[in-house]
This record gives sequence, structure tokens and C-alpha cells, in this order.
Amino acid sequence: MASFGQYHGHKYSSRQTISQGRCLVESKWMRVMQHQVNLAREGEPMNIVNDWLFVDYHDRINVLVEDPNSSSNEPNFLVFKQTKYSLEDRESLAIVGGIIEPGEAALQAAKREVEEEMNGIQCNNIIELGRYRTDVNRGIGWVNSFLFRDCNKKTKPAVEANTKDEVGEHDVERQDLMSLPLSQLKERAMKGEFLEVQWSLTVSLALLHL
Repeated sequence: MASFGQYHGHKYSSRQTISQGRCLVESKWMRVMQHQVNLAREGEPMNIVNDWLFVDYHDRINVLVEDPNSSSNEPNFLVFKQTKYSLEDRESLAIVGGIIEPGEAALQAAKREVEEEMNGIQCNNIIELGRYRTDVNRGIGWVNSFLFRDCNKKTKPAVEANTKDEVGEHDVERQDLMSLPLSQLKERAMKGEFLEVQWSLTVSLALLHL
């Protein structure tokens, strides 16, 4: 096994799992497992796969946040323009996202990430948009999507959290914060400018509520 640290997140198994087998790679972010899986339906002969690769990964949150300075005529929403390592050197629009730390609930993580990434913003109207598997065959965690509305900014700066023991780390890439009116948000989502599937999912689901 290649070890780069210890993984403390959820370890998946189901009724189809015969054995979790062996760990091939492990870090604080994830572990890659070799599962033994029975693909047969009930009443059918066993159909065993001995080398089913599965990725245990921390669950995550994604949040579309309404701008506290929204107009009463048309709401505005806060997004980032940024790049990421695997985006082929392209820029993408993005929303608040982060890992759910061990022992933390999804909503708790969403509130924490919004306050940290948006410099103290807190929201009163929270719409839960669902929980979705990243890859139905290989796992890679679940994404919990939210829409935060009726937001305001703390008058005092947010206290810097102690992140020493957190799995998630703050972005090192540059992030430019933008406020988009609802009409532009919809237009840019339809153009495919949110390049990560979980960003695109959350924004699209949120638009159904707006």
C-alpha cells in the first residue's frame, strides 16, 4: 500500500460487498480500495468481481449564496472566477464548496464554509437541494447542495478558525469574487461556465427554486 497519511472519512460497503479487500492508496483526503463485489441480483447465480476499485472520499458541500446587497427587483448571487489544477488551464465560475470534516453535519459544514469564504456572511433562508453521489460505480463521496438566501454580513470580521486539524484546506489558487444578477447567472450556467459538475449541479438545482 502507498500511504500518504491516514483517512478518517466514511468507509463504504453495501449488501453487494463481499469484502472490502485491501487498501491500495491512502491519504488524509481519500483511500483507494480493491473491493470484492457480487453483481448478481437476488435469486441469480453469484457474479463476483474481485478487483472492483472504489474510492472512499470525504463528503462535500456546495452552496450558492445570495448577495446581501441584492436589489429588490432582481436578486444577485455571489460566485468566484478561478482556475483549478485539473481544469486544463481554463477559468471557471465557481461557488462555495468544501469538505465535511469528520463528525460534522452537512449543514454545519455549509454554514462554516460560507462564513469563511465569504468573509463573515450568514444567511437566514436555507434551502437544501439534496445529496448526490459523485460516481455511482467508484464512489468518490457525496455532494450536499444548498441555496442560501436572505443573507447579511457580520459587522465584526469573522474570527479565523483553527484549521490545524481540518482535512480541507483553503484554496491556494486566486479567486475573484463576483456578484451576478439572476438573469446573468442563468445565462452563464446555460453557457457551461461552471466547469465542475458539482458546481453546475448546485447552480442548476438552485435556479429551479428561483
